[in-house]
Order: sequence, then structure tokens, then C-alpha cells
Amino acid sequence: MHLTKYLLLAALALGSASVYAEGGAERSRQFWQAFREDQQRLHSDKQQAMAERERKAQEKAREVAKD
Repeated sequence: MHLTKYLLLAALALGSASVYAEGGAERSRQFWQAFREDQQRLHSDKQQAMAERERKAQEKAREVAKD
């Protein structure tokens, strides 16, 4: 009897918590959108930096080949 009473109380507490989470879905969506944008920015920066390093290495190789 006590176990069902506690289960019912837990279910009611969890159900009523959604009332206090006003705008929770919007905040979650905004967080994930910002996270995706940050990841895109970070990964694209690494790719651009890698391409720049490769370009510089090729230029140095050309200069050495000219000498």
C-alpha cells in the first residue's frame, strides 16, 4: 500500500513540474540551434585553417623547388 502511494505522489510531482517549465521547449530548441551553429563554426574554422596550412606548405615547396 505504501509503495503505490509513493508512486502516485511521484507521478503527480513529475506531472506538475511541467507547469513550472514555462517556455521550456523554446529554450531547449534555442539551445540546440545555438549548439549546432557553434559546432559548425568551430569545425569550419578547423577545415579552413587546415586548408590554409596546406596552401602555405605547397607555396614553400614551390619556393624550394625554384631554388
